[in-house]
Amino acid sequence: MRTKQPLLLAVLLIGALSAVFAAGLRAEAPYKAIRFKVDVTPPVGLDMAYCPNNKVDMPIYVGGVILDDGATRVVWCTCDYIYVCGQTYEQWQRKIADAAGCPPENVFLHSVHQHDSMRVAPEFNPPDGAVDDNGKPFPLEGSDPGYVAKSIADITAEIARLIGNDAWVPIASLKTAETRVGGLASNRRLVDESGKGVTMRWTMTTDPALQAWPTGVIDPMLRTVALVKEDGTIYAALHFYATHPQSAYRRGMVSGDVPGWAIRYACEKTPDTLHFYFNGCGGNITMGKYNPSADAAAIVALGTRLGNYLLKNLDRLEDRASGPIRLFRVEIDVPLDPQRANPEHQTWGNRAYFEKTFDHWKRSSITRFNAGEVNILSFGLSELCIEYQLYAQELVPENFLATAAYGNGIYWYMPVAKAFEEGGYESNVEACLVTPEIEPVLKAGIREALAELIAHPGWTGAPQK
Repeated sequence: MRTKQPLLLAVLLIGALSAVFAAGLRAEAPYKAIRFKVDVTPPVGLDMAYCPNNKVDMPIYVGGVILDDGATRVVWCTCDYIYVCGQTYEQWQRKIADAAGCPPENVFLHSVHQHDSMRVAPEFNPPDGAVDDNGKPFPLEGSDPGYVAKSIADITAEIARLIGNDAWVPIASLKTAETRVGGLASNRRLVDESGKGVTMRWTMTTDPALQAWPTGVIDPMLRTVALVKEDGTIYAALHFYATHPQSAYRRGMVSGDVPGWAIRYACEKTPDTLHFYFNGCGGNITMGKYNPSADAAAIVALGTRLGNYLLKNLDRLEDRASGPIRLFRVEIDVPLDPQRANPEHQTWGNRAYFEKTFDHWKRSSITRFNAGEVNILSFGLSELCIEYQLYAQELVPENFLATAAYGNGIYWYMPVAKAFEEGGYESNVEACLVTPEIEPVLKAGIREALAELIAHPGWTGAPQK
């Protein structure tokens, strides 16, 4: 027995050293991550949101990162779609969560909102066999069910494959950057001195008189969260900017549009990094003031401009204190207006679906993701106007806060209260399903989600035990 004592001590010593070494690794790499990117380009001939896909102008993707701190796992997922809508949105959250190994509420699923793309909402489609007065099948109101099924199957299969292959990469730190962007976003609501909407400066506005109007209220900042490996290389970069993303649409060809071109451009310049784009509260924001044309040339011009700003943020990343992943989820009662649900009493389509499932959508969520000094605000709602993003920024000016909107597309526009008096598209019954009470409700939810940061500016959270 005595002869075995040194061996036992050696085993204990090795075990202790291993624990110390492992603790040191954890200190150096507080997170692990997996990045994924899946091509979801629809085939030629398939109906898109506004027109058939007659040609592939640019592939579209669903991608993002799975981030894990050893206790909590989240998925940041961005889709090159105009929307993912309704119960399909919730189903996708559950399926991605199952593949990634986390709760559905930890899946932050957002659309970029390109218009020459797919609306993922098969529940909006006409009934099987429905035909018009000429005996022709109605066009799809939502999306081809086969395409939707294949897309989510491909997405979840890729996530499951990566996790099954233990493709985790240690992430030493999350770094951030903010850059003021010029020549992209502009407010599209042109309101005169009397407080009434004069007209709208749409995405493809080439009228010099409309372009001459001031830029208006925007959030000019591009914010980036970079996942940095132990060797200092950037594994993935999540970029957040608020504007309608398209420069040209209804062209009969699928396209990633301006963000798609920008991401391609940035990835070519930084081949070791995958870039992902999230749209902020850009409901009343377009690139109309700066759109040089109403055709594909604008995609190249504006996409290259945005791409250079993405790269600029990588060059000015700042260190941020690490900390555990914490999620602050706030449930809100959405003030939906039943009179706006289906005023023309359609029997199928998005209006009819919304009316039939009205009660289900009375609750939504706002979630603040926090990891050390990094904060991201995620909205389950869709087209929030820029004032809500600016309000959140004003509440916590000493903290880094990025914003991702365009969650569940069932909700349409979320204007501020004064927009209902000013007039304009965002508050019109054609585009808006809520009452003016949406502003105090949303602002209260934002304040609650940010309450800890408001009370403790710059605070990184409770220390890890």
